[in-house]
Amino acid sequence: MSVVWIVASAVLSSALTLTVVALWAHFHFQPKLRSNLQEEMDEQVERAAQVLSERVEEGVRRGLVEGVRNLPSREVLEGASRSLARTSAELVSERLGQIFGNGKKER
Repeated sequence: MSVVWIVASAVLSSALTLTVVALWAHFHFQPKLRSNLQEEMDEQVERAAQVLSERVEEGVRRGLVEGVRNLPSREVLEGASRSLARTSAELVSERLGQIFGNGKKER
């Protein structure tokens, strides 16, 4: 009978240890990990937004310069403005899609 008590005591001790570790992981470790991952994600999104902002700004600048250089009439300016707005919107959409993982791959 003493062997049964030893085995039961070992099983109970192991179960108690696993329960304590699981509770510690759930209430202490998991929130810290989630917080750290959220901070890292926020930093990465901020960096991506900065890069995206710079690229959009450069694209708009280039488009405006080209549009003004090739400006024979008011209609062309309106068309260039619309084209520039459409291109900028597509660029922003594509980059945001890449940031959040559902965009097309860059060629």
